[in-house]
Amino acid sequence: MFTRKKKMDRTEFDYEVETLLKKEQRTIQDISLIEGIYRDYVLLKNGYLISIMQVSGINLDLLAEYEQNRLFEDYGSFLMSQVHDQLQTISMTVPVDLRSYNLGWKKRYLQELEKKENTQNEYKRKLIASYIDHFQRIRIKDEMSTKQHFIVVREKMNKRTFQDLDRTEVILAKKVEELTTSLRSTFESYDIRINKLFGKEILTLLYRYFDFEMSKLYG
Repeated sequence: MFTRKKKMDRTEFDYEVETLLKKEQRTIQDISLIEGIYRDYVLLKNGYLISIMQVSGINLDLLAEYEQNRLFEDYGSFLMSQVHDQLQTISMTVPVDLRSYNLGWKKRYLQELEKKENTQNEYKRKLIASYIDHFQRIRIKDEMSTKQHFIVVREKMNKRTFQDLDRTEVILAKKVEELTTSLRSTFESYDIRINKLFGKEILTLLYRYFDFEMSKLYG
C-alpha cells in the first residue's frame, strides 16, 4: 500500500530526470557551475562567491574622435589597474522595459475616468488610451531595445563553511565598493551609473541567459 502511494506521488519530471540519468545525460543542475543564490551573491560549485554590477553605457557617437581615444585609454588603464581581480565584463541586448512608463499613462487614464462628467475630456481620454495601446504594442513586438553592461567580481572561499561564506562576503563587498569608487573616478566626466544587483535582479539576469524568450514575460 505504501509502495503504491509513493509511485503516485512521483511527478513526470522525476521520470524525465531518471531517464536522462539512465542514458548518462546530465541535467542543467549538473552542468551548471551555479550552486545557488546567497543573499545578493551567486555561489559557484568551485567555491567562488560572485557579485554582479550593472554599469550604464557611454554613447560613443556623441563623442569627438579625440574624446573616444581618451575614453579608450581611460578604459585600458582601468582594466590594467584591476588585472589581479580577473574581472569579467558582459554586454547583452534586451528589450526596453516600458511597463513602468505605460503604467503611468494607465494611471492618468483612470484619473480621467474618475473625474465628474462636466469636467471629463473625451478627446484627452482617447488620446491617452492611444498612447497606452501604442507602447503596449512596442513592448509586445520588442521594437525598442537597449544594451546592458555588467561587471562580474568574484572572491574565493577557503573553506565551504557558513563562517567562511560570511567572511568571503565581507571581502567581496569591500572589493565591489572599491571597484565602484575606481569606476566613478576613472569615468567621472561621463556621468555613468553603477548599481550592484540584488538577489532578485541576479535571478532575472540568469533567467534571461537561460531562456531569453520566456524571461521577457516574467522578468
